[in-house]
Amino acid sequence: MRASENMTQTHEITREVMIEAQPETIFPYLTDEAKMKEWFGEIVEADARPGGTFHVGTLDGLHCRGEYVEISPHDKVVFTWGGLHGMEVGESTVEIKLKAQGGATRLTLRHYNVRVKDHVEGFAEGWETKAFPLLKAVAEGRKPEGRCFQSGSGCGND
Repeated sequence: MRASENMTQTHEITREVMIEAQPETIFPYLTDEAKMKEWFGEIVEADARPGGTFHVGTLDGLHCRGEYVEISPHDKVVFTWGGLHGMEVGESTVEIKLKAQGGATRLTLRHYNVRVKDHVEGFAEGWETKAFPLLKAVAEGRKPEGRCFQSGSGCGND
């Protein structure tokens, strides 16, 4: 592969988690500022409509920014993601699908168009070990242990 081809190659991850709550309960934690602040970030701006602002961050200066691309109530949320680890704002895309399965919901996350392979591995770990457990806790009615984007630690600091 030539160097110029390598610069345009992108990577992606797909991860799933089962949450003991219905999609109607989980969906606002992906689109509503107040609910997102419970688990996602100390700073949250969410204008959950195509073209609307997506921003999570910490009080100590770590920020992830993009915009909402697609909103399908209780079913799917798509937003762009970037602004950290040398990524341009909105450089990659996160797609989250919710599918009811009995009394629970299968959440499938696809994070794609990531240029740097090392970022994909870091994002995979962040989604699995930090974001998913926090989202699962709040959606299931428990108090989360911190936030994903929290000053001094969190999803974006790895």
